[in-house]
Amino acid sequence: PSPKPLAPPSECPSQAREAVTLRAICIACALMPLLAMWVVQAELIWYTGHSTAISLFFHVTFAIFLIALANLAVQKRWPNSALSPSEILVIYVMLSIAGTLCSHDLLQIMIPMLTYPAYNANPQNRWDTLILPHLRPWAIVSDPDAISGLAVGNAWLYRAKIFLSWLKPLAFWSVFLLTLMTALFCLNTFFRQPWTEKERLSFPIIQIPMIIATQLSSLLRSKLFWTGFALTASIDILNGFHHLYPDLPEIPIVRAFEFRDYFVERPWNAIANTQVNLYPFVIGLAYFLPTDLAFSCWFFFLFFKLQLVLTSAVGVRELPGFPFPNEQAAGGYLALGLFAVWLARRHLRGVWRTIRGKPGGADESAEPMRYRTALIAFVISTGILVAGGVSLGGSPGVMLLFFGIFYLYSLAIARMRAELGPPAHDLHAMGPEVLINNAVGTESMSTGNLSAFSMFFWFNRAYRAHFSAHSMESLKIAQVRKLTARAMMFAVAIALLVGLLSAYWALLHALYVHGYSGRPAGQAFASQGWTRMEGWLSFPQEARVAATCATGLGIVFTLFLGFMRTSFTWWAWHPVGYATSTSWSMGKLWACIFIGWLAKALITRYGGADTYRKAMPFFVGLVLGEFVVGSCWGIWGAITSTPVYHFWG
Repeated sequence: PSPKPLAPPSECPSQAREAVTLRAICIACALMPLLAMWVVQAELIWYTGHSTAISLFFHVTFAIFLIALANLAVQKRWPNSALSPSEILVIYVMLSIAGTLCSHDLLQIMIPMLTYPAYNANPQNRWDTLILPHLRPWAIVSDPDAISGLAVGNAWLYRAKIFLSWLKPLAFWSVFLLTLMTALFCLNTFFRQPWTEKERLSFPIIQIPMIIATQLSSLLRSKLFWTGFALTASIDILNGFHHLYPDLPEIPIVRAFEFRDYFVERPWNAIANTQVNLYPFVIGLAYFLPTDLAFSCWFFFLFFKLQLVLTSAVGVRELPGFPFPNEQAAGGYLALGLFAVWLARRHLRGVWRTIRGKPGGADESAEPMRYRTALIAFVISTGILVAGGVSLGGSPGVMLLFFGIFYLYSLAIARMRAELGPPAHDLHAMGPEVLINNAVGTESMSTGNLSAFSMFFWFNRAYRAHFSAHSMESLKIAQVRKLTARAMMFAVAIALLVGLLSAYWALLHALYVHGYSGRPAGQAFASQGWTRMEGWLSFPQEARVAATCATGLGIVFTLFLGFMRTSFTWWAWHPVGYATSTSWSMGKLWACIFIGWLAKALITRYGGADTYRKAMPFFVGLVLGEFVVGSCWGIWGAITSTPVYHFWG
């Protein structure tokens, strides 16, 4: 008999309440060092795979897929010993949380940048007088052997002198990082109930992991699944061997079409760097996106490209950076954060009544912690973060503003992934410090504030693997699988601690063996924050009024889109599409999202919901086929220490 069509994970039959088991936690903790080393080798050392640069980590999905396959065999032979779907999902959550720590946008940046100022100081750049005097010695690494070993490689990490040189900076930044994660988790506590229970947001990113955990048997019996799987697996196998043996043919996936080959004259050369990529896994992920978001992503990407063409046609040269698409996107993120607060305003009023002990407040029985505890922890954590910024040279008011903007960004990212699940989101080079400097000018900022901004570069370079989104998704999984939110919070806390140690070990071990100098990611991550500080101090600038106005325009336009979406059912343009469409990621993904949108729109229009469900295994196969074969290439590259084919990046 043909298999039944897959049901959306949120509609899967609920089981009896299950616990977060010790064996699930132990399995996840045992895998964390291995996965951390894999990610570091692939992303930072050999630049041959970028799992943490997309919303659904493929290295974690691959691990969960293998665990679920092995669990099917155990289930047949020893059914009482098999893992439950909830246990598999707890492992997924913990590995994803750990993945955010060793990611492209967090500790991969922090570790090399802590050594770079002292390593790169020379008589030509005068960093010994321009930058180093403004840095706290306990916040960076100063020992020459530890610095040169990390930069050049061919060094032995496991020496007392090296450990001691890293002890103080890692102790400071570990406390800072864990405090930051605590603040974000407390913030999520206030929004969990309206998002997961009242609005019942779909959380598209976790749908494939939940299908793997709960419906793998049905999936493996589907011919459509194996068709999609074989299609993408064959492409990646062929392209992988082409990478090793260039005489073999390949199927062009990356840069299948480039505008620069045709748009060579003004004004169209303003978009000459636009490219069409055909990533099958993105087409598969786009199938799970709400149709209006998928439409808005590629529509607003073209909208921003049209702005560049019009700017070139008019000949605007007096304003470098005009029309400021990244600043507009930053305003979009801020507006999404504000809009999330506005939509939850009734619940937040109930939360405040509960905190004050008044009747009619919000029910907190299903929350990971009491609302009063969450508020106290949030306030204390914010105070510690601000104090950390002040200890690095910043002023209290500026640091409070910095983290206020960061919280809005975090809330926006968690909301956009909970509601719509874009395949990637990054907002490069638009951290809170950029908005502040645009508004007042670097010439008005104290050297201490600029120094603190530079030290915070490692968690504000981009916003892809973001803890706020992954932790909110963990609470959604707990709600769907009938796990207590408090038990899931316990699993997340363990994942943070073990994941942090795993990330430190993997990064330090790999960098002391290979070094970061001369490596695309390592060199960039180590240097970007400090070269930017050099520019701030050497060439102070006035406020960028036009850029700040563009941010304000982004806020207003995003709020307008949000208002129209909530007021009119026919409104097709989603504010998340506007906020995410200027990014590096969308430049690579827009054509794939268009194809996925078109496929879903045609299937649902002419086949209805039943056909949509029947076709779902094919698109899951597109994702898993690429994730499995691509992961195998990445593992081979990590084992052999050689560059290999990477299907994304």
